[in-house]
Amino acid sequence: MTTAHAASPALAGLRPFHGLPVVETAGLRREPGSPRPVFDQDVWDLTGLADAPVVMTAHRKILDFTAITNPRWRQVAREYLMARMAPLHPDVAILPQAFRFPLNPNSLWSELRHLALWFNHLTSVGITTLSQVCQRHCDVYLAAASRSATNPDRLLSPATTVARIRIPQFLSLYAEILSDCYQTGFSPWPGRSADEVTGYVRSDENRVLPVPDTLLRPLLANCLYLLETIGPLLAAEAAEARAADEHEIASRRGLLIREIDGLREAIERRRKTRTSAPRATKSTVTQRLKNGWSPSDPLLHMSWHPLVVEAAGAMGHRRDLETLRPELEQWVSECGLEQPWCRNAAQVPRHDDGTPVPWTLPMARHQLDATVHAVTSAAYFLTSALSGMRASELVELTSGCRQQEKRPGGAARYRLVSRRIKSEAFGGTEDAWVITEDVHRAIATAEALTGAAPGERLFAKASNNSNSRYTALRSWVNGEYGLRLGLDPIPDGPVNPRALRRTLAMTIAQRPHGLMAVKLHLKHVSVATAEGYAARPGGHQAAFAAEVAAEEEAEHLRLTVAAYEDYQRGILPSGQGARDLIAAFKAVDQALERHDAGPVTVIDDRRVERVLKVKAKTLHVGVGNYCWFSDPGKALCLKLAGTPNAAEPLMGLCDSARCPQATHHPQHRQIWADHVENTQSVFLGNPRLSKPERARAQAAFDRAARIVAEIDTAEHADEEPVHDA
Repeated sequence: MTTAHAASPALAGLRPFHGLPVVETAGLRREPGSPRPVFDQDVWDLTGLADAPVVMTAHRKILDFTAITNPRWRQVAREYLMARMAPLHPDVAILPQAFRFPLNPNSLWSELRHLALWFNHLTSVGITTLSQVCQRHCDVYLAAASRSATNPDRLLSPATTVARIRIPQFLSLYAEILSDCYQTGFSPWPGRSADEVTGYVRSDENRVLPVPDTLLRPLLANCLYLLETIGPLLAAEAAEARAADEHEIASRRGLLIREIDGLREAIERRRKTRTSAPRATKSTVTQRLKNGWSPSDPLLHMSWHPLVVEAAGAMGHRRDLETLRPELEQWVSECGLEQPWCRNAAQVPRHDDGTPVPWTLPMARHQLDATVHAVTSAAYFLTSALSGMRASELVELTSGCRQQEKRPGGAARYRLVSRRIKSEAFGGTEDAWVITEDVHRAIATAEALTGAAPGERLFAKASNNSNSRYTALRSWVNGEYGLRLGLDPIPDGPVNPRALRRTLAMTIAQRPHGLMAVKLHLKHVSVATAEGYAARPGGHQAAFAAEVAAEEEAEHLRLTVAAYEDYQRGILPSGQGARDLIAAFKAVDQALERHDAGPVTVIDDRRVERVLKVKAKTLHVGVGNYCWFSDPGKALCLKLAGTPNAAEPLMGLCDSARCPQATHHPQHRQIWADHVENTQSVFLGNPRLSKPERARAQAAFDRAARIVAEIDTAEHADEEPVHDA
């Protein structure tokens, strides 16, 4: 990672992002009328990002650079983050080691936190400019960053530390545009990645533990019961509660004198029908006692305001209550007090033995809200367990996301439309998940419980934290409500969408062709990811790996035969390895001629493949070339990497214009032609390009143009290819 840095941009007066709007410069969309942060501000307010996913919570949209003590480094932090967000900016695109993909805005908050840790550490040890930083300071920071801030005796995991170590290294990649940078030629921990520095070993193995069956069974059984039996009844009460809220909001006026008689009649009707008076909440009673109410007052525990709102559409005051006290006391003494919600609950069968019981006892409003949250959380976890959706995808579900498709024979297919957030561009990509009918009904119940308008998110209002949802659901099921309904207690243990997704993957993978089903259903990027989820080191996984290897071998043989047939037609390869490849093809001709009396004209395809099979085993396919890896000692990539005895080439380090085992063929021409055009327009056409960078770009342009010319001129079998020394 060592690089020769240019002179400090601060001295050169370079301020590439001065005065630019942050969101627009990064190529993002902003909601009309929302805050418009400018680069030079110490606080970037990104609350107006139009495509922000739910997982990008409110605090992650406020980037406060004042957390960095040194004002000089606040500017550096802004420059670095802006460069990461806008890699196509003219001053960033020409940086040779800069990242070419934009940083996801959801990661900005974490990156700023790590920048603050690094810069504030330097301030604490007396460093005032990055040019003073040496490797000793980096090693001291590593020791500090590896330990917990609250408990210095506790070492952090390498996975946590590696994120803190990357920042000092990444700053060296952007030295040319930073207003303060390291001394020329310095890079923290040169030649070592952050993983190597911290000892972090990455693995494809999925370490998330599946949910044990002893926990999963009662969880799913209780969720189904709550959604199918309790959900519809609870949804009706929730709808009435929302209507009451709207009525109360519209009733912010005082009770008129002429309305007293009407309110007196309403109280009398309730008394005659033996309707209990509504009970006040504990907080209301506590407040009344603080305001001087007598503990023996017969109206102390009666809720007064809901009655006035319902009967008169107004808000009653204490003086109105005193006016109607005789009627109210008679009502309370004859009919008693009862919680206002879920009265006269319908009978439902208990979950354990089917005995009919009221689905609930009368509830206070906060108890009703808690029950709605618990049953909505049941829909959340049932959907997670049976669909395998990630938490980021669950919270993107909206009212109206359900789709139903009639299939031939009368069957139906159900889908949920959400957005894939992980590994996608900022804002995600709309996608659909095939689900069971149980999930379809669960989402319908969640829509009814929340009263969400079409397009409004279902699981993001109350809490999008799966841990708090699980705690609420488990507490409700294991508490007095679940006990009355005969629900199975849910044992202690971690339950979250990641664990449920892993459990579903392992269940599907146990079926025939399950590994591919896991990949498709869970929308994994690769089968390797599905293998990690399914924990299948053998069986279908081994069979699939063997199939891939066989297909790869067959494709390499096909490409080798195609190159041989081009050679026969006079279309020669080019490149440093062309001479050896042509010699190998001539040897093939000779081998075939020994088996035929006449000239080589019509030869059986199988025989050609058998003769070329050994050569095909040396083929490795590059982006713009073929590598015939027959001699590791000749491989330029292995020499550059210092691993001359490797068994395979390092295609990521391939310089096919100089490697003696690389060849170019007609199918590679377009790749190199595009490289010529892009280098010409993006780099050589950029007037801001420095002389060293222009020289490097010109060399790349010349090399690509030469490769294109060689491919074009390699036309006849009797001509030797021309190479540059």
